[in-house]
Amino acid sequence: MKLSKRRTAKDAAERRALRLCASLRPVWLVFFLSFGFVITASAQSGAGGVRPGGREYAANLTFAVYQYDSGRSPSMEEVTRLSGTYSTAEEEIAYVKDRHKLQEIAVRHVRSVGLRSGETFNDAVLLGPEYMVFTLTPRDVVRGYMKLDIRVRYANEPLLDAKGVEFGNFETVMLRGGKGMFGVKYFVGGGGRQESVPTERTLLVSVTPEIVPVANLRNRPGELSHPVDEYGGPIQITAGDRFTPPVPLERTAPQFESGRTVRGVVLLGGVVTPEGKIINIRVLRSLDPVIDERAVDAFRQYKFSPALLNAKPVAATYREELTFAAAPPSILEIEEEQRKQRELEKEKEKEREKQKRKKP
Repeated sequence: MKLSKRRTAKDAAERRALRLCASLRPVWLVFFLSFGFVITASAQSGAGGVRPGGREYAANLTFAVYQYDSGRSPSMEEVTRLSGTYSTAEEEIAYVKDRHKLQEIAVRHVRSVGLRSGETFNDAVLLGPEYMVFTLTPRDVVRGYMKLDIRVRYANEPLLDAKGVEFGNFETVMLRGGKGMFGVKYFVGGGGRQESVPTERTLLVSVTPEIVPVANLRNRPGELSHPVDEYGGPIQITAGDRFTPPVPLERTAPQFESGRTVRGVVLLGGVVTPEGKIINIRVLRSLDPVIDERAVDAFRQYKFSPALLNAKPVAATYREELTFAAAPPSILEIEEEQRKQRELEKEKEKEREKQKRKKP
């Protein structure tokens, strides 16, 4: 069942930002992250558009990394263009499960970054005992159209190497990669606890670009993170250096008194050490002294895989934007409520039929 309908970029962006909160909310409070699934719109397929008046365009890229069991799933094309985009990774998973029948698909990493044409972004996430490393380079970016080079390696072995993949503005494309021992299999252990074990899985990467004028880029690589020395001074990177930012492995949601309504945005920054701890935390954009304090307390409990400079762990800056809002129902929750309403109507109809048969 298709979970998303065509909608305007503005409305869809607001929905995606809100619905990301569903997996992070502590009962009534939600917060979402500047690194998360934050752009969406209806797909606009095909190459099109030129650079009018010499205006330079760039791309806000959102990519999500999935694992799935290809041995129990139908074959998947190397490049699959979706008919729409989705508000969360969970909704995208639901669509792929329904349309392509992929088994045991699970999200492992999500990132958003703003890049100019020809600019390369390196990212990494610790999956199991090894790092999965991503290299993304948008090319030939013009209004409404771009190409993308993307490479993925795990344990220094290639899993995906796609060049010149074409995108329309807000078009979501899924790229199938190779297999590796980066997967996890979940099961219920003793005491009803959910546990996991490493397993071989196939890589699937979803990419959605928002093509914008350069002035509208968000989450520039230097803003997201840059390497620093032990005193917090910036380390200069040369053209030959490879830097990958730190990745949060475990997040902690801020806690507030029951019944308190919290809305707004707090921007936090700090330094992630080579050991994966966040230090020197600062409030870069304040909301309220009490809310800021609770956000900092939660931020301090994050656990990270550290930044890498030429494959070696280094200290690096890191920032995260926490937006608080009332948790809206997800599409799945809405559909579940609609299903219950239909069942209730059926029961009422049956009862009315019974009453009719009883009348003389």
